[in-house]
Amino acid sequence: MYTEDAQGADGLLLSLADGSVPPGVGAYGAALGYSCRAADTQGQSTCTLPGLPGAFAAVALDQYGNFSLPFNDSGPGRTPDTVTIRGSGDGTTGYRFVQHAVIDGGVATGSRVPRKVRVVLQPEDDGLTLTVRLSFPGGADRTVLDHVQLQGPGQAPLPETLRLGFTAATGSFRSVHEIDALRVAQPADLRVEHDMPPVVAGDRVRYTVTASNVGVNASDPSPVTVDVPDQLRDVTWTCSVPGPSACRDASGSGDVSTAVGLTRGAAATIMIEGRLDPGASGQVTSTATIDTAPGLSDTNPSDNTSRAAAPVAMIAQVSTDKSVTPGQVEPGDELEYTVTARNDGPSTARDVGAVDDLPAQLTFVGPGGPGGSGGSGDACTAAGQRVTCTGGGDLGPGQEHAFQFRARLDPGYSGDGSDVVNVATGTSPTDPDGGEESPEVPIQVVDPDEPGEPDGPGEPDGPGEPDGPGEPDGPGDPDRPGGTGGPDATATPGTGGLPGAVSGPGGPSASTPAGTEPGQPAPPRAGALAYTGVQGLALVGLAGLLLTSTGVVVWMLRHRRTQDGAESTESWQVTEQSAESGHLAETGQCTQAGQCAGSGQCSETALCSETTLSSGSDLFSELAQQAGRG
Repeated sequence: MYTEDAQGADGLLLSLADGSVPPGVGAYGAALGYSCRAADTQGQSTCTLPGLPGAFAAVALDQYGNFSLPFNDSGPGRTPDTVTIRGSGDGTTGYRFVQHAVIDGGVATGSRVPRKVRVVLQPEDDGLTLTVRLSFPGGADRTVLDHVQLQGPGQAPLPETLRLGFTAATGSFRSVHEIDALRVAQPADLRVEHDMPPVVAGDRVRYTVTASNVGVNASDPSPVTVDVPDQLRDVTWTCSVPGPSACRDASGSGDVSTAVGLTRGAAATIMIEGRLDPGASGQVTSTATIDTAPGLSDTNPSDNTSRAAAPVAMIAQVSTDKSVTPGQVEPGDELEYTVTARNDGPSTARDVGAVDDLPAQLTFVGPGGPGGSGGSGDACTAAGQRVTCTGGGDLGPGQEHAFQFRARLDPGYSGDGSDVVNVATGTSPTDPDGGEESPEVPIQVVDPDEPGEPDGPGEPDGPGEPDGPGEPDGPGDPDRPGGTGGPDATATPGTGGLPGAVSGPGGPSASTPAGTEPGQPAPPRAGALAYTGVQGLALVGLAGLLLTSTGVVVWMLRHRRTQDGAESTESWQVTEQSAESGHLAETGQCTQAGQCAGSGQCSETALCSETTLSSGSDLFSELAQQAGRG
């Protein structure tokens, strides 16, 4: 309905009349072809011109406003741009004014743009009601008259059948009234509703959609669709409805597209479940719709669509592991720590990093890893004792990232490392708890002045072992029977790659000194190489290095001696101080404090000795030869 003039007239009307009465038309002009009226609309109110025969009810889009005049003394007077309802009448009797509503912006569209009008007549507990909805610019529908009761003085009962008609009038003005896409259907009122619970990225999500029939007529089948959130994975759904109503599909996967049969008052429940993407963020939105079965028209389509949304929370549990290399360090050494942050889910861990509070005995040096890079894209820096590592990026559930950095132990540190303990924590903004600490990681500190541990398992017994028959008795000793000492002493290589003990002429057949059991060595003495061929003494290791023919020759001998339940470890260092002088010194040091009773003397359970050999001696030559073979 539109006009090219500034003021159009009069309006357009929908009428309902008794289907058993012959069709007709009401008065012209202000009556809009429905009501009765007086011949002079400006003065009289009593009808002299008849209205529509068998009229039951009418709804008018009254542009000019005269349909609200007091015909038969019923009406408030001219009111332009209203939607007006009048009741039943016949001839010049009745046509009572019921109610009207003024429309903001007018009832005419002003152009060929269509306007949708929905009129619903339905029985309710207290009688028949009329509801009128109009569409407005932008496409939104609005209820302008809601459940208006037709019951009142002079209202005719509902006839067996109703005739639907349209009439219009222009009076002395002009207007265009066009009707298109008329649809007449039984009323229904279906509703769909749902809401979304709080959701966490990576967790399972379950929510319910309810489709119900709150109208007066059954609707079967009623199409139902649910557009599930795009971030949901592996979506499944089930549909159930009690009583005689039924779901077309009991279950399915993905978006919901099914139909339900709903009797009056029935409701169907659709349960939807899936897992939210671990990287989801923002909010998730679900849209559900329901439509009536063919031949029905929903009296309140505003509740045929339901949208539910929920914000997405990101919760990632970050656990931490930590290790240190090397296994043993000395004061002043560098260590490399590796801090591994792992995402235990359920959400993606964003911007993963790590923090580590170093104990006071350690000083941060820089990133670790190959070339001191700390790993690809990593950056480890320190502010005081706090080390902060960044650049771990985003980690999906089950993924981990290792950060590496270096620190130096205080050169003045004197402990064993048990008090140099610290923990690290992997971090992520999506971990609400701030990350889980790693286990405590201590270090092991060794004293560089203490003798080392044995290098390996003892050498196997064999020919030349101290316990074997005919074992050499060690360097000749003027005070021992059978020993020759002096420049005639010889050095015999042992089978284990060690220089053998020095013996006198006769070698292995030399006599055993008094007070010594056959096959047992004599006790060690000052000024002699310590001899290891005693009961319970095992040869442990020998390492040698000859740097140059005229340079330094270094030997390190380690062996273990056990006697009376006590354990003692010995070490020797043989050094060629000068190739020209040929001065060779061999020293031994007791590992148990206080064991040396005098210069080069030890108690029963430890050995000390010191001697000086010339480069021309047989022992020196044998040692040099053994070093050359190494």
